[in-house]
Amino acid sequence: MKQIIRADLQNAIHQQGLIACLDAYARDPMGGGEPLAEDAKLRLINGLLRQPANVNFLAQHGTDIVGAAVCFMGYSTFRARPRLNIHDLCVLPTHRGQGLGRLLLQSVADYAREQDCCAVSLEVRTDNRTAQTLYRSQGFGHLDSPMEFWVKPLC
Repeated sequence: MKQIIRADLQNAIHQQGLIACLDAYARDPMGGGEPLAEDAKLRLINGLLRQPANVNFLAQHGTDIVGAAVCFMGYSTFRARPRLNIHDLCVLPTHRGQGLGRLLLQSVADYAREQDCCAVSLEVRTDNRTAQTLYRSQGFGHLDSPMEFWVKPLC
């Protein structure tokens, strides 16, 4: 049975499942092709717990955690309403193609509606056609905006 649940970051099983999913994502070519650093694995849960705006979802197949969505609540000043960003969305390679990514996206959108969010946002690699197809099927798309996403690395 497939289901999506809200992650409880105090639950050791949820912690381990989230870290395993994010590590698998990092190892994938679309995630950079390298495993999560051991120190990142050790800091991840406590770091998320210190972020009050984090909202996490887990995909389960039976009792196994096989996917995750790590989200952060933000705020749209122009719309004067909350906005939910999907920071990471991943499904273990062994469970892809079974609709779990779609279920995760639907659960995130349902939560965002409950929180009166004006939008759900995410980033996608320009070469990740599979993810783009999934996201488009769920109503995501380019904004007609001159804005670009820029980053200043600090570490």
